[in-house]
Amino acid sequence: MNILVIKGQSQYGGTRLFADEAAAAFARRGDRPMVLDLAERVTYKEDLAEAAAATRFDLVLSFNILGDFRSEAGAAMAELFGCPHVVWHTDYILSAWDRLKDTPPSTALLVVDPTQIEALDAATGPGRHQARFFPHPAVGQPIAEEPDVDAFVAARPIPVLWSGGFVQPSRPWASGSPLSQKIMDSAVELALASEWTPPHVALAQVFRAIGHDVSDPARRHLLAGAWLIDAEVRVTRRHAFLLALAEAGVELHICGAGWEPHLHRFPAATWHGPVEMTRMVELMRQSRVVLNTNGNFGAGTHERPFSAALAGAAVLSDFSRYYATAFEPGEAIELFYWLDLPGAMARLQALSSDPERCWRMAGAARRLTLDAHTWDRQIPDILAAAGLPHA
Repeated sequence: MNILVIKGQSQYGGTRLFADEAAAAFARRGDRPMVLDLAERVTYKEDLAEAAAATRFDLVLSFNILGDFRSEAGAAMAELFGCPHVVWHTDYILSAWDRLKDTPPSTALLVVDPTQIEALDAATGPGRHQARFFPHPAVGQPIAEEPDVDAFVAARPIPVLWSGGFVQPSRPWASGSPLSQKIMDSAVELALASEWTPPHVALAQVFRAIGHDVSDPARRHLLAGAWLIDAEVRVTRRHAFLLALAEAGVELHICGAGWEPHLHRFPAATWHGPVEMTRMVELMRQSRVVLNTNGNFGAGTHERPFSAALAGAAVLSDFSRYYATAFEPGEAIELFYWLDLPGAMARLQALSSDPERCWRMAGAARRLTLDAHTWDRQIPDILAAAGLPHA
């Protein structure tokens, strides 16, 4: 099959790397992928029209973008190319609200947490969009497993690796009306009071408490604001995790933006600055433990645990229902709980000080990831979402 994989702009090159990895996996199947790079292109409509005219494609795959595309003649992507269009949304789905309103029902959407399908239905109406859960595949090539713990330690001078910017809560609705501020603050408070509550659920509960039935079609659009709840809970929890990490004093390597004013809190840390995802994979290959926080995808995924597994590192992550089934907690991944950050730091200190356990955990995670969480394994799920043969 002829497959068009579309790249756009991406912070740290994440979705651009996903596009390259997807194209390579299609090629290994015997398909004929073409990668179209629209980053920085001001003539992207013309570029898409030229691609559609030049080749008869069987599938178009994009990442976060082009669901709402219309050609000069008003054609959506599937109409322009005469084939299914699949969009993988790697961020919280309702953060794309403005694009979703103009995304045709025929466009297949992939999301990284299954509860986001429920959020989409709640905010736009049941069946308005066709969406499927698509957990992150790992990126990078699998590293050869070290034969013993001594080789593991020798090859991995980084004891613990953190990737992500230093963030702080911001209450982006602070300039709104007193009522809107109360609604959003209450939803965030409700979400933070539990180990995890889907953002649209927290917001719906607050609306119901003040007499607004958001299951009413005339009011369901109010749930679009759940993306702000998602963002604030994620940032609040990451900030709390980083403060706990500073207090724990773990020897740490850090990648990410915004750290300069806060490095004094981490005297035992080495800061690498912001890095592209390809560089992050290289650093994972040098690490014994990689940290992950999904933050607010409590039933879903981030690519980091799977990529770290291919890179041969052990992973400490916040609990996700998906990780609890995809891995073997305690054996192939170490999970912590947001309502017990002291316990999280104790788990981290115990794991990082036990190289043999790290080595065994990394090996178990690598095998599980190779079995089910690579692009090669997951390309059939994309084809199934598009209604194409996927054997």
